Amino acid sequence: MPPAHHRRWLATGLAHAFLADHEQPGARTPEALLARAKVCLGCEGAAPGWLASLAQAVAIRWARQGLIDTVDSLAQMLLQRPEWALDKQAFDEGDEEPSDDSANRPEPVPVGQWAVRHWLLRPARMAAPPWGLQHIDTPDLPTAADWVQWLGIEPDRLLWLTHPSQHWREGSERPHATVAHHYHHRLLPKRSGGLRLIEAPKSELKQVQRLLLDRLLAQLPTHEAAHGFVRGRGVHTHAQVHAAQPCVISFDLRDFFPSIGAARIRAFWRSWGYPEAAARMLTQLCTTRTPVAVRERLREAQALDFNAAKRLATPHLPQGAPTSPALANLCAFGLDLRLEGLAHRFGARYSRYADDLVFSGPAPLAQRFRQLHAWVGAIAADEGFALHPGKLRRALSHQQQRITGLVVNAQPNIARADYDLLRAELHHAVRSASVDAQQRAHLQGRVAWACQALAPSRVAKLQALLARIA
Repeated sequence: MPPAHHRRWLATGLAHAFLADHEQPGARTPEALLARAKVCLGCEGAAPGWLASLAQAVAIRWARQGLIDTVDSLAQMLLQRPEWALDKQAFDEGDEEPSDDSANRPEPVPVGQWAVRHWLLRPARMAAPPWGLQHIDTPDLPTAADWVQWLGIEPDRLLWLTHPSQHWREGSERPHATVAHHYHHRLLPKRSGGLRLIEAPKSELKQVQRLLLDRLLAQLPTHEAAHGFVRGRGVHTHAQVHAAQPCVISFDLRDFFPSIGAARIRAFWRSWGYPEAAARMLTQLCTTRTPVAVRERLREAQALDFNAAKRLATPHLPQGAPTSPALANLCAFGLDLRLEGLAHRFGARYSRYADDLVFSGPAPLAQRFRQLHAWVGAIAADEGFALHPGKLRRALSHQQQRITGLVVNAQPNIARADYDLLRAELHHAVRSASVDAQQRAHLQGRVAWACQALAPSRVAKLQALLARIA
């Protein structure tokens, strides 16, 4: 085994030993950590100085910061200790003379003399939910076998859906090594030009994601400022927040769903109390990597810049999966919290519908647009998002103030031009000899949406026209 791999293997074994039984009373003391490390390495008699030094460092780390480590993070921390650095720089071959200050140096790790003899593996168990979520009924599912039973699928099917090759980089070396892709990809034209990528899961994965949404994610509360994809809220509640305000300012987040990567989703599942293996499995069920052919098609349509292509090339939330909106809202909780505080400092209101950020307030807010823009951009960048430079809108009361398709100058309402266009389409459908079921369902949906924000007289006119369609 190469020295670097052996060093990593040794650090991983020690990390497992340090984390084993860490929840027992007195299990985080330097003496208890050292005893488990000795068992891991098969050390008999007195422990070497470098091993005692590592145990002492881990005990101090946990006493100061709490138990925040996974096996990977703890192994990385151990490898960054000076004991390993000295071994790497000067003590691997043992052919260098110690310097005058060697008495102050920690004893180096003689990697070639030690090996992991016993793997001390702690059983997978759920952690306590974060503060404020103890009332939520979280199912106790620490292992893959528990998830197989809970999801009602066969073990081999779950393994197929979460196969690690789904997140491998595509290449020509081993094209046969990857399993079939679990998503359909559709490119839809945008009103502003370009193409929109929809990554819709196939039937089996979609069914699993629907279970995760209905039985897990739907229980978690989202921020009060989030109105998109939240039960009981929607476009109209989002617009109502900013109705009859002298100034309305809108920002737009670029690539909202692809900006949320697998690391953030895995951290979310971990913070909810699921073990590392379960969190990794759930992350693979909820994220995807866009194939090269799809990215190339977007590049040809000039709908993809370098940063957007990089986000799609890494595991991310797919726009089109049932779980993506709920996970996006939960991952944007910190963004909503900080932007709501910012709005309070500016004497304004704030709400978000998916990637649409809206602030409204008194007329002097328009004079502070640049300052607000700078703060919003900085907070969004700090939270892992980016503002779209071409979608900044500022409207005063004498202008048409439009939010997610609704005019909010007085109260949320359909724009007159949109109402006239819909009525014209209904007239045309009435005069047509026949209208297929798909077209009629489309018109019925548009009428139902428009009637939520129209006067009763206009509602009656649209419904009467819809009833006359053959």
